[in-house]
Parts: sequence; structure tokens; C-alpha cells
Amino acid sequence: MSLAHTEFPVDAFSSEVRRVALADYVSRVAAQCIRERHMNETLSTEGGGGGWSGPKGGTFNINVPGQEVLPRTSTVINISPSKSGELAGTIELRFTASLPARGRTILGLEASKILSLNLPWLAERSLLWSSQKQQDLIQHIRVVEDQEALRGQLEGQDLVAFVANEAILPRKSGASDLPMSTGSVTRFVSPPDMETELARPNGAPIRGMGISRGVTVLTGGGFHGKSTLLEALELSIYNHVPEDGRDRVVTESKCVKIRAEDGRSVTGVDISPFISGLPRGKDTKAFSSTDASGSTSMAANIQEALELGASSILIDEDSSATNLLIRDQRMQALVTNETITPLVSKARALFDELGVSTIIVVGGCGDCAF
Repeated sequence: MSLAHTEFPVDAFSSEVRRVALADYVSRVAAQCIRERHMNETLSTEGGGGGWSGPKGGTFNINVPGQEVLPRTSTVINISPSKSGELAGTIELRFTASLPARGRTILGLEASKILSLNLPWLAERSLLWSSQKQQDLIQHIRVVEDQEALRGQLEGQDLVAFVANEAILPRKSGASDLPMSTGSVTRFVSPPDMETELARPNGAPIRGMGISRGVTVLTGGGFHGKSTLLEALELSIYNHVPEDGRDRVVTESKCVKIRAEDGRSVTGVDISPFISGLPRGKDTKAFSSTDASGSTSMAANIQEALELGASSILIDEDSSATNLLIRDQRMQALVTNETITPLVSKARALFDELGVSTIIVVGGCGDCAF
């Protein structure tokens, strides 16, 4: 459908970040419309028992976005300048619609309803400006644009990440990426000595915690939110929807979360900066394994991230190989011929020599010497 026909204002798709936000919003509207009209339910739910001889199909399906706002193939906006110099183009809504059938026979009457009633209704509700909750759409675009602007200021401020005051970092549950309900949540407040201010194109400047480049250690007691904060930083390389709680948290785009992955396959990775020797003289300069251990998999993950140009890495001791992460003074005295160099001994060198920052969560050892 042409953008002119949709009547979306030009400001809604005048930049790349706005086009991504608009496309994301349209996909969410389409997914909601499909659910509300039960167009995602197969004919077998109406009776007939399903099976080979029963009625089936007739469903609409579309990629349902999560809390992150990303370029997607479910809605695609193609821009081309018009003869007058104004932006013009098309918008495509992509989804699947299975024809209803009984056995190998298409049910013509039901199919005609899908193609002549449901399909036009879905296109009208999703793609026309007049059908939208217009203020919600404008707010969606502005919030996404603000996050992109905040992220763009990190390098100039020598920051890895920014967490705004009043952000909601905890999630509803371990199986949900929705924010915890506001009645039971503790909102984030920056330590005074780390508080900074960033500008937004669609609102007043915003204050919060700026995490400087270098080595940052997050520590505290159990259930104090260390891993929750790290997870928020991990996912804030992406923009988030309004009211997500993380929609004012941004991390530089080349940040990578590192963890141990027992059993992963590794091929030809130089892990010698961390592991200098393996049983049977196995080469660590071009390490390969179909079943890597915790320490070798974590070393490989770090090296692969560096090779791909990571500018910062995130480490949580809960998901790390302890022997690659840290060795306290007593273990250093007890084991004198250790072939593993722990990350805590390399973190400062990673920043000084390669400019790669480290944010690490620790709670079980106080002998970290960065």
C-alpha cells in the first residue's frame, strides 16, 4: 500500500529510526487485531473434532514483537523520493493466512470470508492513519527516537551505558519480559556520584546513572538486583516500547554479554590469552572442540566477541566458569602451576590495550584486583 494512501504524516517516517518505530507499531497493531478477532484460531476449535477429516486451517499469523523495537520483516517500509522532492513510498504488512480445508478440500465459503472480509479489515485497521490511536503512535515513535538519541551521546560522554532515574528494571517473572507491576517494584535511583544528564529530542533532559568506560564492578548482597541490572544493560543495546520500564536505559550497541556454555562447539579459536595449556598438549592457539568445558567455552566466547569488534563485555559470576573468572589469593598460593589466567587479571589490560570495557557482577569474592 502506498504511504500516501495510508495518510501517515511524513514526520512518522522521515528518518530511519522513525521508520523502524512506525513499522514496529504497525506489526503490534496487526497482531492485536488478529488476537481480538480470534483470527489466529483454527476452524477445528469451532467443532468437528479436527483430525484429517475435520475442518482445519483458516488462521492468520504474524510475528508478534516482544518488548524490544527492532527492524522486522513483518512490516516493511520502502522509501523513494517523489517528483516534488517529498518522501514517498510503500508499506507492506506481511503475515500468513492458511486456507480452511476439510481433508484435501478447500472450504470455499469460509475461504471467501477470509479473503473478502477478514483480510481487508486487517489491512484497514493496521495500515490506515485514521484507524490508529494516533497519540499512542506518535508517543511510540518519540520514545524510540529518544532512546536512539540517548545512545548516540554515550561515546561523547565516555560512557558505556546510561540508566535513568525511575527506570523499572525487574521483570514480571523469569519467563516474561514484561515489566513488574508498579505497585510492587522499587524504581532505580542513581548513586549521586555517578549521576549525569543526557538530552532528548522529544523532551526535557533526563538524569540517571552513567557507567563510565573502563572496568566496573557491580556487587551487593543476594537479591539486591545485581543480575537484574546487568540483564537490563544487556538488552538495552535495543530500543524498547513505551512504558516498558527500560525505555530510558541505553547501552552502546557493540556491548556483548559473555557466559560459559558447557558443551558448545568451538572451531579454531585462539584461547591462549586465558588458557595456556590443556591435557595431552592440545593447542590453545587454534582451539577446537565439539564439547567445550565451562572455562574453554567462556574463553572462546570472549575471544569471538573481541574478534567481532565488541567495545564492552558484560559478565555475571552466576553464569560464568568460576576458574576462568577469578582466583583468590589462597587459591593462587595453593595451586602454583595453574594454566588458566582468570578474567579479573585481564580486565584492566583489555581496556588499556584494546579499549574494551568490562562490567562484571560479583558477590562471592572480595579479592578482585582490577
